[in-house]
Amino acid sequence: MKYTLLLSALSFSASIAMASDIKLPAPRTAGGKPVFEAVAARASAPSSAFPTGKISREELSTILWAASGKNRPGKWTVPFGMGLEPYISIYVAGEDGLYRYSWEDHSLRQVSGGDVRAKVSRQSFSASAPYTLIFTSDRTPLKKAGRAQEHWAKWTHVAVGAMTQQVYLAADALGIGARYLQSLDADFIRKATNQPDDEETISILPIGKR
Repeated sequence: MKYTLLLSALSFSASIAMASDIKLPAPRTAGGKPVFEAVAARASAPSSAFPTGKISREELSTILWAASGKNRPGKWTVPFGMGLEPYISIYVAGEDGLYRYSWEDHSLRQVSGGDVRAKVSRQSFSASAPYTLIFTSDRTPLKKAGRAQEHWAKWTHVAVGAMTQQVYLAADALGIGARYLQSLDADFIRKATNQPDDEETISILPIGKR
């Protein structure tokens, strides 16, 4: 009897833990502006009047799908050095918690339940942005490949640059404003995301519906 109760309690605890993760809906993959119009319209949202409208789950799904670069069967649109496994992670900070984006199954894995939006950035406006994307880089794939560490910084910034530009283009198509920031609290983010020594925060990107 005690063994059965213990199993039931463990199953209940596991279901609670799993419920905190979010399986994202399918992203929008068609429509939007013609490419040259999107490029011409691409711009950072002003910090003095940053948009704070709510972003739907589907819109967030589309933004992360565009950012990850895994948007072709078996191929990546983000340039990862030597074709290595992705060494950039995207965390999503919102009012209901901090999540890590999983490109493998297009879901959000909860890291913590607290609202950290006001703490990850040194810019006050980002606290009211519905979501802030946090881009971090991990040296581990380079170490596994036996590559010199001097490649890490160059490859990291190329990849993050491509990812954030894809966010800008997708965001504009959805009527969402975005602003690339390096004014961030790296120490706080390291603790909040439980970063290992080989991981480093590169930039953040608040987003909000216009």
